[in-house]
Order: sequence, then structure tokens, then C-alpha cells
Amino acid sequence: MAKNLVKSIILSAVILVITASYFFGLSIFSFKYADEVSLASKRYTLPEQLIRSVILVESGYDEGAVSRAGAEGLMQMMPTTRAWMSEITGITADRSPKSEILLGSAYLRYLLDLTGNLTDALMSYNAGYTNLQKWKEGGTPFPETLTYVKRVFFAMNIYRLL
Repeated sequence: MAKNLVKSIILSAVILVITASYFFGLSIFSFKYADEVSLASKRYTLPEQLIRSVILVESGYDEGAVSRAGAEGLMQMMPTTRAWMSEITGITADRSPKSEILLGSAYLRYLLDLTGNLTDALMSYNAGYTNLQKWKEGGTPFPETLTYVKRVFFAMNIYRLL
């Protein structure tokens, strides 16, 4: 009888930890902009988890985020890149969450097609394609870029679980 009580307590504790982890995860790993992310995912054949992870790591879902380098918005695009993607896609770069997510996703798709793999696409997204080419020729990637890629992959795994 005591053995069954211990098993029940352990099982209850495990369920409590899993439930708490799930709700804690939801509080950090946002599902804001569900319609915009879904649209971008379908339009550019990118997993929703990837788009969400880039938004989380780039801006923490802060529409007004601006980096030291001058990247702006949810997906932290440089103004010149945003304008270029707007010209290519025909999407008005009005800084709305919808346009930011669509343009950032279009750029991510472009980089994925250009580089052929997600790691290189993310490195290019973070530090620029020119830097990726230097690294491919024997240079050393920026430590912050390597950390960025790890963070995006980690977030993607969490989003898959949620």
C-alpha cells in the first residue's frame, strides 16, 4: 500500500512539473501573430516554428525593436533589406506585423534557397551573406552569430513541443 502511495505521489509530481513547464513555456514562447505567421509559412514554405523562433530570438516579439546595427521590427530587418524584399515581393513595407513577418519570411526563404541549408541561411540572416562567404573561405564566424543560430534551433525545438 505504501508503495502505491509513493508511486502516486511521484506520478502526480511528474504531471505537475510537465504542466507547469508547458504553461511556463507558453509564457515565454509566444504564439502572437498566429494568422500572419501561418500566412508566411504557407506562402514561403517555411515551418511556423522557424518563423516564430526567428521572431523570438530577433526581437522577443517587440514590434518596435531596433538593434545596435539599425535592424528594425519583429524580424529585425535592415531598412535596405526590407525595401529590397518589398520591391521583389510587391509587399508594402508599412512596418505592420503582417508586412514585417511576410518580408522577413521572404528573405529567410531567399537565403535558404541561396545557401541550401538552414544553418547557413540563419547565419546569413544574422550577419549577412557576405560574412557567410568569408567564413566559408576559412574565416571565423562571429561568436554572436553562432549563439544566434543555436538559440533559433533551441526555440524551434521548444515550439515543436508546445
